Amino acid sequence: MQSLDSSQPTPVLITGVQGMIGRRLARMLEQGGRRVLGLDTRPGRWTPARGGGFWIGDVRQRDVLSELVPEGGRVLHLASVVGVCEVLRRSRECVEVSVDGTRLLADLCRERGARLLFTSSSEVYGDGSGRLLAESDPLPESYGAWPRAAYPEGKRIAEEIVLSTPGGRVGRLFNVSGPGQASESGMVLPTFVRACLEGNPLPLIGEGKDLRCFQHVDDAATALLRFLEAPDGVRRLLNIGGSERWTMAALAEEVQRILGRQVGTRRVSAEERYGGPAGGCQHRQPDLSSMQRELGHRARQGLFRIVQDLARDLGLQARSAV
Repeated sequence: MQSLDSSQPTPVLITGVQGMIGRRLARMLEQGGRRVLGLDTRPGRWTPARGGGFWIGDVRQRDVLSELVPEGGRVLHLASVVGVCEVLRRSRECVEVSVDGTRLLADLCRERGARLLFTSSSEVYGDGSGRLLAESDPLPESYGAWPRAAYPEGKRIAEEIVLSTPGGRVGRLFNVSGPGQASESGMVLPTFVRACLEGNPLPLIGEGKDLRCFQHVDDAATALLRFLEAPDGVRRLLNIGGSERWTMAALAEEVQRILGRQVGTRRVSAEERYGGPAGGCQHRQPDLSSMQRELGHRARQGLFRIVQDLARDLGLQARSAV
């Protein structure tokens, strides 16, 4: 394990740094002159700038975290099992990473006076409703059957751990997408974009009436960094998302329009799409008034930019694999 150089400015630790959001956060911090320490279970696209470091390890390992949590510094906790397909395959790990890993991090942050920002998910709201979802809304008593329920239950328990930690903050992310997001985990936009680029009908579950609001990864990262550095009086739990609303059927049509390829759609079951029972959520739209007031932030990039960036990224990946 590499030792930290105490003569350098206090670094920012990012867990799950090789994920789509983690990589973007790391690059933005480095561009701002910050030193970044990254932790993930595998190598990836991000390599640290001078003065930073990357460690392969697990947030469930206290000895690993003990080397990395900075005294009086900042911790962005993104480590998670991501995507419905992965949650169904790794439900026990999903809960352990959220609960056990967060508890270890929170304990170390408390001991060292470090500020902890945890990325939760709109999944904690459950099935959603026909109205805007606000941070003050009561959360569901149950998230349905396992293994699908592993993800929201783990995130909800982790939220409680972080909010009971002095200075701990929680950002509930609503549907983040953009370059670096893989279709293999079941995420809808890279799945649609890849299918369209390959000339295949877009897989649509049921009638396609479920509604979501998407945000570009750059917007999500900007909001998280503002939240991380906001003054002590800021609200400690915030929705972070975009305001554009799309049903899945309308989303499929718009992806084809943006990419200029009419390939149609095909109806599939959740089991066919994700490899197991996945439940459903009809309507998930965030109330973003607290985010806008507390952070002065609004998502700037719409669906057009997200789709274009995904298409460019997937095209580069396809060419590099040849």
